[in-house]
Amino acid sequence: MTVSTENPTLAKLEEKYNSTELRVNPFEKQGGRTFTDTVGERNRDGVCILGDRPDDYTTIDSIVRWVSNDSVPPIDILEMAVVDGTITFDEFLTSVEVSSKESAEHLEAYFNMRAKHGYSEEEKAEMRANFGDEEVVDIITGQQVAI
Repeated sequence: MTVSTENPTLAKLEEKYNSTELRVNPFEKQGGRTFTDTVGERNRDGVCILGDRPDDYTTIDSIVRWVSNDSVPPIDILEMAVVDGTITFDEFLTSVEVSSKESAEHLEAYFNMRAKHGYSEEEKAEMRANFGDEEVVDIITGQQVAI
């Protein structure tokens, strides 16, 4: 089961992270048996639990941010935090909105920097060393790099 986080509701997020529906993956074997877990366990696997590290984040004006770099945590961390009751749904929505805006601003700044400055000789030398005569494309801008 896949739960979209586009226009998320608390109910959708609770279903995603707390589902007890069994999930069987025949490709994961343990001791000759098929490994089974729940959909909720699988969605939680590998996601940082915000409530386990309360000194690592802060909430100001309903925006959750990492203390270390002032950025908004990834959406999956925020989703689990709201489901677990660590943050409110309004804090989740505000943080996701701010994160989206800030990401767009960072990408625009990167595009502008590359358009103005291009690539340094050191960057081009590394590209030549790694890719030789292959065509190199900046995966963010989509532009071919003349090395």
